[in-house]
Amino acid sequence: MTLRRTIIALCVAIVIVLAVAAASRPERREGGGRAAATAPSAPTGAGGSPPAVALPGASEGAQRLDAVRTVKLFCDLVGSRRLWRAAGLFAPPRAWTRRQLRAVRRLDFRSARIDVAPDLHTLVVVARVRASGGSGSPVRNGDSRLFFTLGRVGITAGGWLITAVTTSP
Repeated sequence: MTLRRTIIALCVAIVIVLAVAAASRPERREGGGRAAATAPSAPTGAGGSPPAVALPGASEGAQRLDAVRTVKLFCDLVGSRRLWRAAGLFAPPRAWTRRQLRAVRRLDFRSARIDVAPDLHTLVVVARVRASGGSGSPVRNGDSRLFFTLGRVGITAGGWLITAVTTSP
């Protein structure tokens, strides 16, 4: 009986939190007409899912988190050998050629931090990784840090794309 009451109380609490969150969003209060009409369409990222999109009202912390998610997604795609999708996260011109990307044997993501944010449209993410590569690889065996420079897609909104990857700053 106590478990049943607890579950009901949790469900009610979740519904209340969702209702408050929905009511506090400005586009919900205005009917979403203006916000929906001006919102740009986001390109589809690797894996068929939309890339991390920075909304005009999104906080700087959320935008930085989206950049780190892009780096983690890239490392996961390379680690699982889905190189075509990983190459889709590069901004043109590509930071690594497909031949260089194929030569990377392992790229295991461990952690990341934002190193530099020179402007709103550029970030440098320092990722701690475990990397190994064959001949012609842009990473060497034992590399533990990679510096990812990410840029914005579009002028004001859009996801992050990788513009450069280096092993030293």
